[in-house]
Amino acid sequence: MTKPKTIISLVMNLTAFIITVAVVISYFFEEPNILIQNGFDSFRYFTTDSNVFVAIASLIVAVCDIRILAGKSDHIPDAVLMTKFMGVAGTTMTMCATFLFLLPHYGVFVISGSLFIVHAVTPLIVLLSFVLLETTCHITVPKSLIGVIPMMVYGLVYMVEVGFIGEQNGGWADFYAYNRGGHWLASGILMTAGCFAAAFLTAVLHNLGVKHSSKNIQEKMEREHE
Repeated sequence: MTKPKTIISLVMNLTAFIITVAVVISYFFEEPNILIQNGFDSFRYFTTDSNVFVAIASLIVAVCDIRILAGKSDHIPDAVLMTKFMGVAGTTMTMCATFLFLLPHYGVFVISGSLFIVHAVTPLIVLLSFVLLETTCHITVPKSLIGVIPMMVYGLVYMVEVGFIGEQNGGWADFYAYNRGGHWLASGILMTAGCFAAAFLTAVLHNLGVKHSSKNIQEKMEREHE
């Protein structure tokens, strides 16, 4: 990464971390509603979980950026970038689900107030930084499957809490309405496909950024040797 890209990456990653912390703190003071619960109950939602995960990953990337700018390192470790990849895939899934599923179902409420930040702003910030700036790690097809891990883990927890335990027995309410009309199977298939699609899309976009970055470096080296 060049110095300008590293600086921009640092700013974007710190921004993602700070606004996520601010939003999560606000959940301890806002009145609960259908998509926001008070305090720790907000972690029942994948939106909160995915944003917190990617915020932590972004903070780690920011630390790596600082080390690079300080001359203590010359790259972001692949393990760090793959961790952020899992987070970005999750928030990309959140953003897509918001506009393709939740928005038609719940209306503009899902992109109002703090929900606009966690459903659109943070997902876009981390996606753009990962695709355009942190382009030193090519993600192969097998590695892209790593991106579905957080989403699949959450999906299993949601299925157990909603489908097997049930709200009447102390489990979660079906706040995502995936079982509306008894369509668990269809919803499960669609959401599983969505998880893989989000991870694959994120990997493809990132790899395009890697390819473009590598091409620019090669052209610069060729000009220097002319």
